[in-house]
Amino acid sequence: MTTPLTAESTQIEAVIFDLDGVLADTEAVHLEASRRIIAPAELHLDEYFQFVGGGWEPYVNWIEVTYGIPGAEFNARYTPAIVEALRFGPTPAMAGADALVRAVLRRDLRVAVASMSKREWVEPTLEAIGLTELFPLVVTLDEIERPKPDPEIYLQTAALLGVAPEACIAIEDSIHGVASAAAAGMRVVQIRQASIPAEPQPGAHAVIESFRDFDLRWLEGAPVGPRV
Repeated sequence: MTTPLTAESTQIEAVIFDLDGVLADTEAVHLEASRRIIAPAELHLDEYFQFVGGGWEPYVNWIEVTYGIPGAEFNARYTPAIVEALRFGPTPAMAGADALVRAVLRRDLRVAVASMSKREWVEPTLEAIGLTELFPLVVTLDEIERPKPDPEIYLQTAALLGVAPEACIAIEDSIHGVASAAAAGMRVVQIRQASIPAEPQPGAHAVIESFRDFDLRWLEGAPVGPRV
């Protein structure tokens, strides 16, 4: 299924991928890590979901206020829990992600990852899904000051790629992520393939249910929007 706003034709030079919920179905992994740390207290999906795709500090602060776990302690326990889950749990690769990245590269377009996760989580995630070698540029939470929905991470990634934001397609899944990429002036494709999908967002030019729905003509400058 595709829905959306129309976008004028433009020459596409790069595709920027979010990581969690786009290339990797890992939001459930992150939620479970949090639940293990706060146990026996409970963390409900709707409480966690409000932070998906956004900054880390607001989440840590909320955990501290809600559960009384100091931020430094939560941080120290979180990274080992995530890395262990990625290395020894089921492979969280999103079906079709590898094929699309390779299709982009075959067209001599540039690719990058723009993730709100810390680099110490991003690197093992890319390794777990087998895509490390395909992304020469990875921008993470550690390299920016203002998290999504601020456009900083997308503007910075485009600058590092050496392309204008309007020449980029951003593939996002979350409310904050779509807002960030749209504010940066990019063509935004929202994918809802993850196990914890967001509702279709008005800032997306196209909303797809899986990578199978991604129209490769978008890479060649066709307007990003419903199939015709």
